[in-house]
Amino acid sequence: MQSVKATIERSNRQALAEVDVRVTVTDSSSGRQSWHGEFMSRTADGFLPSERIWLTLDNGQRGMANISETHFNSRTPDATLIQFLGKGPLA
Repeated sequence: MQSVKATIERSNRQALAEVDVRVTVTDSSSGRQSWHGEFMSRTADGFLPSERIWLTLDNGQRGMANISETHFNSRTPDATLIQFLGKGPLA
């Protein structure tokens, strides 16, 4: 997984800037691209599974993704791990 800074825009028009995001991009032999990743968020941000987000990476690439899972850990109640799956190419 590649670690980059990103701006995350949410469908509720709230944006998170300078988020550390880990992204994996896979190119298939048929020329299609898939990507997925994860980031840590404040639990208070309230990300939900199936929520749609838009990521703009610090290298200028942009893509839409859906939250696939959220992982809350009671040992770190202020932070939640957010996992996402890209929809379409990361361009």
